Amino acid sequence: MRKRTLSLVVAAAIAAGSLVGCGSGSSGSGSTTAAPAGSSAEGAATTEAAGGAASEGKDSLVIVTASDVLSMDPYRYDEGPTNQIMLHMYEAMVRQNKDMKFEPCLAESWDISEDGKTWTFHLREGVKFHDGDVMDADDVVASIKVASNPDSPSAFSSYTSTFEKVEAPDAKTVVITTNTPNPMMLFDVAQLYVLKKENVEGKTEEEISDKVIGTGRYKFVEQVKEDHIDMVAYEDYWGEIPAIKNVRFRPITNEATRTATMLTGEVDFTIGVSVRDIDRLDAADGISILKQKGTRAIYLNMDSREDSPLFPGQKNPLADPKVRHAIYLAVDEDTIIKNVMNGCAFEMNSVITENYIGYTPVEREKYDPEQAKALLAEAGYPDGFEVTLDAPNDRYMNDAQIAQAVAGYLEKVGIKVNLNLMPKANFFSYIKPKENNSMFLMTGWSDSSGDGLSLLHDMFYTYNVEKGDGTVNRGHYSNAKVDELIDKAYLETDDTKRGELVAEAEKIILEDYAFVPLHFEQDTYAIKDTLNYTPRMNAYVFAWEFSYK
Repeated sequence: MRKRTLSLVVAAAIAAGSLVGCGSGSSGSGSTTAAPAGSSAEGAATTEAAGGAASEGKDSLVIVTASDVLSMDPYRYDEGPTNQIMLHMYEAMVRQNKDMKFEPCLAESWDISEDGKTWTFHLREGVKFHDGDVMDADDVVASIKVASNPDSPSAFSSYTSTFEKVEAPDAKTVVITTNTPNPMMLFDVAQLYVLKKENVEGKTEEEISDKVIGTGRYKFVEQVKEDHIDMVAYEDYWGEIPAIKNVRFRPITNEATRTATMLTGEVDFTIGVSVRDIDRLDAADGISILKQKGTRAIYLNMDSREDSPLFPGQKNPLADPKVRHAIYLAVDEDTIIKNVMNGCAFEMNSVITENYIGYTPVEREKYDPEQAKALLAEAGYPDGFEVTLDAPNDRYMNDAQIAQAVAGYLEKVGIKVNLNLMPKANFFSYIKPKENNSMFLMTGWSDSSGDGLSLLHDMFYTYNVEKGDGTVNRGHYSNAKVDELIDKAYLETDDTKRGELVAEAEKIILEDYAFVPLHFEQDTYAIKDTLNYTPRMNAYVFAWEFSYK
């Protein structure tokens, strides 16, 4: 088969730039979760078809991911690889299409009151859950209440932070009243999965995980933890039934193993190709590489609280902006991109992606270890200090190596770093702001809203678990002026004016060195030449968007 590298053109309003290339450069079985009773009529056939050799038929697809889902409870973690699996089986009232524009889903239409505070969603007729029961407004309301409950383990409360009331006046109508006009409303609603009321109301994470019953294009068949998740096209789906009938997602954390399964033809598509293996896979017959600039920011968070409980009996050095500035200057990110990422990453100066509302070009400060030492001395730490850096070792491209490089650079300016690497299954629970475990961490965040307001609210608004504010503000950064500007931006429906407020807030955040930007990831995939696929800007991979040639 003729070799070719597929070039992609992503021409949406939020496109983050041209597609670019980069330089050359273990999975085991766990417990099994089967489909709930009444939801797996096609299960046996699906498991066999998806679990065999890839591409044996044009109705099956095997996709490799770099990590397993964190939970089968869709509200437990707001995390990209988990979300993309859930969106095969669950839906919201609103969804984003391939151009990241909002369109009807479980709601076929909606109305907005003149004051912008009341949203009335009109549900589709005849939408059925995977067990055959008809979905109604009570299911939607119950699901949103679980997402918004601060006492639950839900990670989605930020999307309901403006909600005052959620009601169902009848079986086909959902009314959401907000305490303020919310220009991000459609994005927020698009994140709120609809589950059966009886399966979610008053249920634990384990109970919700045991009944994977949604309304999505695919029905859950089976999960073997750390090995595979199988699903089958739902033949009673309210919309177009996918051409790809049988889907298997295989989580493989080991990079070499991911590459090997692609080369041997065991799988059809690989998410998260190792930077070292891009050229090898691209040279293989029958395989092509897809590349595009991603929107996921990789960055450092620092505990910025003066009275941090993580520094008992001593002053928190990370609370001083001079210290945070020193950390920024001490890390040679250009070299990390070149040597650690093998060129497969992009300079990051701001968490706001190009062409997002509120984006303003920012020039990155150059690597300057001598100035970093001077700033540490000015702050009262001429001999440095000691911190623990928490980071995942299986979530982001080369995450462990990046963390090791950061630790090495900080050691050079006198900051002793104890590196705490952990699998993502532990990492995201450990770094939750309310847990107060992490003084210094490396993580990532992305957002497909197209609006910098959503990013700043989640990442830098003063953390408040009850209100759903600052849900990923893992450094507990707090600035009253930033909060005020974000609040004003939420009242502004004019995109230009809202963007100006967002840009002003980000300027303060940058001047405070509230975080240390590292880089934006490159999204890299390997695909069999027998398949057609165009990646999304948010890096979610959906089986129904593939087709065979």
